[in-house]
Amino acid sequence: MREYYIAESLKNRHTFAGKLAWIMPLTVVALSAMLTWDYFTIDCYNWWYTVLFPGMAAFLCGAVGNRDKKLGNRAIWTLPAEPGNIWDGKILYGIRCMGTALLVLGGVTLAAGIGMEQILHRVLRISLTPGQQIFAVLILFTVSLWQIPFCLFLQQAIGTFPMVLLHMGMWVLCSAELSLKPYFWVLPGGIASRMMCIILGILPNGLVAEPGSMTYSPELMERTGLPLGIAASLIWFFLFWRLSRKWFERKVER
Repeated sequence: MREYYIAESLKNRHTFAGKLAWIMPLTVVALSAMLTWDYFTIDCYNWWYTVLFPGMAAFLCGAVGNRDKKLGNRAIWTLPAEPGNIWDGKILYGIRCMGTALLVLGGVTLAAGIGMEQILHRVLRISLTPGQQIFAVLILFTVSLWQIPFCLFLQQAIGTFPMVLLHMGMWVLCSAELSLKPYFWVLPGGIASRMMCIILGILPNGLVAEPGSMTYSPELMERTGLPLGIAASLIWFFLFWRLSRKWFERKVER
């Protein structure tokens, strides 16, 4: 799939899609620093996985998928290539952008937090260790993979604008409500928020996961949820990838 990934990367090299991986994480870091600097670190991550990242994934997949769709995908169908491999290239490019965005988020948040404490001498009410932040970035990458094939499929099936509305609406509902339930793994949108409760001690509403905080319960902090959430996310990812690939192949054949 290397050739198809490279082709997709070149196709989107100087487009808005590639810039999103830098714009979105830098935006959330800047907003957190300006609006809530005393909770800077936890707000960077909380605002990212509850709002900014699902929005980035939707707009990214909309941009990637729409370049060929607006031409009726005729440029793809005339190529002497397997349609499934072309679909794989789009997914791999989306994953690359997602990974870049998370690296930017983690690196800038860590550096800015250290700068605030050691240079500006500001006291952050809640400080996360570098180890916690690195682990959080790795887990967020793993449990967010499913969004790329899912959003690409919806974009091709129903269009960009309906896809953005559906994905964001589903994400907000699952992130705020389903992540607090014992069956949080049933729909993938609730998994990331639950993982961050365990790793960073942050509730989906942005409060510290401690007794007395709204929506807190001891079950949210059980570390047995980590392997369950990771496994469920990977299963959803491969399921969406496989089904969307088959759908795209059949669409080309018709």
